[in-house]
Amino acid sequence: MLPNIVHLLAQPADMPFSSQSQHQQQHFSPTEQVSSMVIGTRSLCTPLVLLPLPSLLALSPAAAPSSPQQESTFRKFLVSGTVAWIYEFSIGHFLEFTKVLKQTKQGSYLQLVQGIMREKGVVGVWDGFFPWGSIQAIAKGAVFGGAHALALGPVAPLVERGELSPLVAETMAGGIAGGFQGMVLSPTLLLKTRVMTDPIFRERMSMWETSKQSARVGFKVIQKEGLAALMKGSLTFSLKRVADWGTRFYFAVISEDYLFKKGDATYVLSNHEKLAASLIGGGLSSLLTLPLDVMVAQIQQASKAGQQVSVLATFQAEFKQGGWERVAGFATKGFVARTLHVALTTALMKTLTSVVYEKIYGCPTPQPAKS
Repeated sequence: MLPNIVHLLAQPADMPFSSQSQHQQQHFSPTEQVSSMVIGTRSLCTPLVLLPLPSLLALSPAAAPSSPQQESTFRKFLVSGTVAWIYEFSIGHFLEFTKVLKQTKQGSYLQLVQGIMREKGVVGVWDGFFPWGSIQAIAKGAVFGGAHALALGPVAPLVERGELSPLVAETMAGGIAGGFQGMVLSPTLLLKTRVMTDPIFRERMSMWETSKQSARVGFKVIQKEGLAALMKGSLTFSLKRVADWGTRFYFAVISEDYLFKKGDATYVLSNHEKLAASLIGGGLSSLLTLPLDVMVAQIQQASKAGQQVSVLATFQAEFKQGGWERVAGFATKGFVARTLHVALTTALMKTLTSVVYEKIYGCPTPQPAKS
């Protein structure tokens, strides 16, 4: 392996390097030469660079060339939306369903799941997923993936010039994408939460009938509460999304550096290491943002329809009933389901979508170097 690397790096600067196929060949300057070899489970697009430490750009989990590889915003939009829908249908919606019920109702996780499936069987797990959950899943992935790819464009030159650290850039891009995601998703989250917390949907009915009733929820909300009701809790939700995704990326990058890179800026992360760091980052992030998540569920649940719900008044009421212990218990409702959902979602959006992107479209195109 070592002779191959030495031979590769010794090649002339004008000699092309192939990553996957002939049509993907790119020319790099001597400081931008990359290895196309797969080392373990490392990505074909992960570069091996020889750069002075101040010039290293690490917007991705691995060290990158001084001219960063940029994913297409539209392609990332499509990939992220598709992958997110598959994830939410298979496990994500169930975790969020149990989390919302835990945050708004009494009972253990087992009792809540039994309540979901008592009348409908396992089909009851997908209550609220058609149509609102599906729309939310696609939009959640597509909007975040596209916005994140777009947000990295302006911050990449700042990192390249040494005006911004890679950690801050990743955190900013994650927070910006999360804010866009929050504004777009707030109406569908409200409608899905209404379905999941409305007792009428625990009655026996087919999935088709449940989907039809779910679709009518949107019209009922507009008729009874007005169009603006769809944005109820949107400010809290959007701020939560900024905090969510900013901290997820922050802790994920910190985990990569602390657990795997250990101060070596040239260390190339494997996909397994990226996934592990993303899972850890998502789990740590959930600890900070869980109180906001509980408040969103409280504001948007069916029993609070048409009511103005104050965040401060809600916590004051909990404090009067049982002091700080009561407040702590209230603010951490749904911790287990929330942590699992956040950890998996972070791994999905930060790492897996890029892996799928590379499988479908190949390596992102390196951006032209700025003079």
